Amino acid sequence: MKLADAHLHLFRPGFTDRYGPAWASRSEVELYEALRQAHRIDRGLVVGYEGRPRFRGNNRDLAAWARTHSWITPLAFLPVTTLPTVKHFTTLFRQGFAGIAVYAMNPSEVDGLNRWPTCASQWLNQKRWIVSLNTRPEALRNFKPFLAKLDQCRILISHLGLPGRYAVSPSPGEAKSVLQPLRSLAELPQVGVKLSGLYAISQPAHAYPHRSAHPLLQRLYEDFGPRRLYWGSDFSPALEHISFPQTIAALLELNWSTTDLRHIMHDNLTRVMRRVRRS
Repeated sequence: MKLADAHLHLFRPGFTDRYGPAWASRSEVELYEALRQAHRIDRGLVVGYEGRPRFRGNNRDLAAWARTHSWITPLAFLPVTTLPTVKHFTTLFRQGFAGIAVYAMNPSEVDGLNRWPTCASQWLNQKRWIVSLNTRPEALRNFKPFLAKLDQCRILISHLGLPGRYAVSPSPGEAKSVLQPLRSLAELPQVGVKLSGLYAISQPAHAYPHRSAHPLLQRLYEDFGPRRLYWGSDFSPALEHISFPQTIAALLELNWSTTDLRHIMHDNLTRVMRRVRRS
C-alpha cells in the first residue's frame, strides 16, 4: 500500500526532547527520505513549528527543503499571538507553503484566532489552504466559530485532539464523552482528524500497538467516516518512543477494510493536497 504522511516534522538540529543532541539526527531530511523510500510514502505534509527557541527558523528551512524535495508539502508555523494580514499570507504563499500550522492549546488562544480579520479567512479560503491544528479538548470547545469561517480550507486536527493518556482502554461511552468537543466539529465538512501521535495517548508512551486508543479511534471512524481521517507518523518525535514501522502498523491492528485504510493512509491526504491552489 502506498502511503501519504499527514503529520511529520523536519528540524535542522534534530528533535532532542528526551535523549538530547547525541541521539537526535542532524540529517532528518535524509533520514526521512530513506524511510520514505522503504515504506512507499509518496507525499508528506510537513508541519512547521517554531514554538521553542531552538526551533526558530523552521519555516525558512521547510521552504528551502520543499524546493529540492518534491514530496514535501510544507505548512508554515503561525504563532497564535500573530494577527495575520493578507500580506503575511502572500509572503508565505510565494515561499511555497500550502497552508499553516496553528498550535492553540487553551481557550484564550482560541479567542485570539476568533479575532482574525475577515480578509485573512477570505484569503485562506480563496487558496484552499490546509490548516493543521494542534489543540486540546478544553480549547476545541471554542473553535467552531473560527473553523466555520474557513469553509473552503481543509482543517486537519492532529493527534486525535490529544484526549489524554490511557493505560486501560476507555469504554465506548467514555470514549464518546472525552471526544465530544472534537466530535461536535464533525458537522463541519472541512474538518478532518489526523490519526497520529498514538504514543501521546498511550500510558506508557511505548505501549505499542496502543490498544488503549482503539475505542477512541473507532469512535472517530464512526463520527467522521473513513474519508476524513488521515494517517500521520509524527516523525521524528514519535521515534523517542516507538519505531517508524510501528507508526504505520498501529492502524492495521483495527478491523477496518482495506479500502478504508487505503483512503486513511494515502488517498484522503493526496486529495486534500491536490485541491490547494498554487497560483
